[in-house]
This record gives sequence, C-alpha cells and structure tokens, in this order.
Amino acid sequence: MKKLTTLLMLIVALSAPVCAKKIDVEPQEKQIDYLNIQWWDEFNDSTLHDYMLLLFKNNHDLKIAQLKIKEGEQIVKQSFANELPQIGLAGNVERVLRSSDQYFGKSMLIPNFSQTNLLFPISASYEIDIWGANRTRTKSIQKQLDMIKEDERAKYISTTSNFAAAYYNLVKCDKLIKIQNELVSAQNDLLRLTKIKFDAGKCSIDDVIEQEKLLKAYQEDLNTLNKDRRLIEEEIIYVLSDENIKNISDCSQVSIPKIYFPEQIPSDIIENRPDYIIAIKNLEHMGLDVKVAKKELLPRFVLFGQFGFNAYRLSNLFNNNAILSSFGVTPILDIFTSGRKIAHLKYKKYQYDEAFEQYKQAVLNSYKEVNDALVSAKIYSKNLESAKERLELENQNYNIANARFEAGKGTIPYLLQSKERKLLVEKNIIESDINTLISIISLYKTVGGKNLTEITQSI
Repeated sequence: MKKLTTLLMLIVALSAPVCAKKIDVEPQEKQIDYLNIQWWDEFNDSTLHDYMLLLFKNNHDLKIAQLKIKEGEQIVKQSFANELPQIGLAGNVERVLRSSDQYFGKSMLIPNFSQTNLLFPISASYEIDIWGANRTRTKSIQKQLDMIKEDERAKYISTTSNFAAAYYNLVKCDKLIKIQNELVSAQNDLLRLTKIKFDAGKCSIDDVIEQEKLLKAYQEDLNTLNKDRRLIEEEIIYVLSDENIKNISDCSQVSIPKIYFPEQIPSDIIENRPDYIIAIKNLEHMGLDVKVAKKELLPRFVLFGQFGFNAYRLSNLFNNNAILSSFGVTPILDIFTSGRKIAHLKYKKYQYDEAFEQYKQAVLNSYKEVNDALVSAKIYSKNLESAKERLELENQNYNIANARFEAGKGTIPYLLQSKERKLLVEKNIIESDINTLISIISLYKTVGGKNLTEITQSI
C-alpha cells in the first residue's frame, strides 16, 4: 500500500501544474449553416432546393473539407498533449556475463561472474512551461485549425454558388434551345417560300443563298447550344455525385427568379469573407510563431521522476529493498547552436512580414471582387431592362405584321421575319436575365455567403 501511495503522489505532483488546462475544440455541426439553405430558398425553386441538399449529402469536395477539420483537431490535440506530463513503463531484463576478474583498489577482487538484472520502473517527465512556449505553440496550431475551418466555409460557399450558376446556365440553355428550334423552323419556312419565289422568277438566286446562309447559322447556334447543354449537364451530375442521376430533365419551364440586390455594399462586408478571416488568422498564427521562436532561446526546465523496482532475482522484484525511485529537475540551455535558433527566429519574423503583406493583399482583392460583382449585376440588370423595352417594340411590329396578313395586306415572309426578330430579342432577354441572376450569385459569393436581402435591409 505504501508503494502504491508513493507512486500516486509522484504522478499527481507531475500532473498538478497543467491539469487545469483545457483544449477548445468547436463542434463540427456548422456545415448545414455553411450551406445557407435559407438563401437558396429565396429563389423559390424546389428543384434547386433538393439539389442543394443532395449536394450537401454527396459532394466529395465538401466531405474532404470536413475531414480536414477533423485532421486539424487531432493536430491541436497532439500539441496540447505535449504540454502534459509524459508517463511510461520501460521494463528491462538483462543477463550480465563477466569472464575476467575485476579489481577495486589493491585489496578488493571480484572474480568472473554472471547475474540477472530485472528493472521495472514507471518514468514520468514534464517540461515546466515557465515561459509559456508550449502553450503559445498550441495557440498557434489552434489558429491553423481556425484557418482550416474558414477554408471549409469557403468551399461550401464556392461549391454551392458554382452549382447554382451551373444550374441556371442549364436553364438558360434549355430556354434558348426551345427558341432556337422555333428560329430554325421559321427560317426553314422562309427558305422554302424564297425558293418558290425563285422558281416563279420573282427573286434572284442571291436571295435564296442569303436565306440558306441564315438557316445554316441558326442550325450552328442550335448545335452549340446542345453542346453547351450537355457539358453543363455532365458538370451538374459530377458535382451531385449521385450514381442514380444519369441525366437532367428539360428545364425550359423553370421560372427565372427575381432576386433583388443592394445598390451599394458597405465596406465592412469583407470582414465576413473567408479569405479575409484566413488572412487575419494567418497573421495571428505567424505572430505566435515569432513568440515561440523567441522563447526557444531561453532555458528549459524538465521535471522528472521514476518509481519502480530493481532486483537480481524475480522472487525479490517486489520486495521493499527492491524499490527504485528518483525525482528531480533538469535545466536545459543550448549554449551554442551555430546560429540555428537565431536564423529560425529571423525566418519566423520574415514569415510574419509576408503574412502582413498577404493580409493587405486580401483586403484589396476583397474590395475589388465585391465591386466587380456589383458592377456586373448592375450592368446586366440594365441590359435586361433595355431588352424588355426592345421586346415590346418587336411585339408591336409582329402584331402589326400579323394584322396586315390577316387583312390580306401583308405577306407570309414578312410575318416570318417579324417573328424571327421577336425571337432573337427573346433570346437576348433570357441571356440578360440569367446573366443578371448569375452575377447576383457571384455577388453573394464575394460577400462571404451573406444573404443579400439582409444587406439591403441593413443599409
């Protein structure tokens, strides 16, 4: 009982300086918040909603980002473990065989012998963190974990935004393909009527060639749209990572949502961006590394202890006279390291200066990306309004041409040409509408995944 009490007292003595320290690891249940499904529900598209949930469930890039968080947590725990006492058991059994006599002075002679040495100690050690170097090192690694968490949030914002943009590009392709088919059909009718006029001697061959060239151009545009549609479809299937999805059904009937965006963005919005936060965390991380490098120049003190048994026979191993114990403090100071530690300190200071420059660059990039996205959204929105005005004019022309034809004063070719002009403007409206929506999604991405509606209300 006395032996056990001594062992417990040794362990408690070594553990006491740090037993109150705790590691701060946040729970990893924030991914659903990173998805920000409330924002995507403002698009009022149940298909997009379902795709986002499927993306959250299956996407491999998002799963990799989650695993990196778990890896980072374990690295922090490893660093924290280095602050705690280290206790281990290292038993040893050896057989000593001496084949010659050994003299101690003139009168003492030990002849050749053989014996067994049994050693069974529990050893413990703890580096007394007087200067806080180990604690600072753990804080530095914690900053790295914070950076990994922001990388994960950035991955969610980027992946969901890119997917939504691809989805609405698919919607655009399907709507344009539908209109393009109408254009090809109308041009086929125009070509057929032009050939009839040519056969009747009422137009030249040049007119027929021009109509054929226009038909070929429309067909080429249709082929390009079909190609783009197939590529976007494959991208969506790839990102969803669901083997049950072989193709995406026609999206030409999907309504294009009207999403409002703020006319101006407050400058402090960049503080929500992952890259901005990462730049700050990296600056803090490098600052802590500089402190650690400075503290490594100071002496270290290691508290050590050992308790166990040492005997020459197994039957005597646990006797009182076989008890082995020791306790002490070892100061450690590197007197000469060829300038290695000084060079390491300077290296960390240069890294800190580099991190500061990266922070300033991150601020500039953030302002630029936000402004670029906002300008694009405004321009596309203006183009959309202009295209709608042109469509009203073309609708008037088409209605006039149709009324003349029904009254017997117009011709079918003129009516078909009016229809084509109207369809071309409808294509422009779809392109401007989707481009406006995608630029708004890009704006959402540049403000760090913050709902644009909330920004508008806060202004």
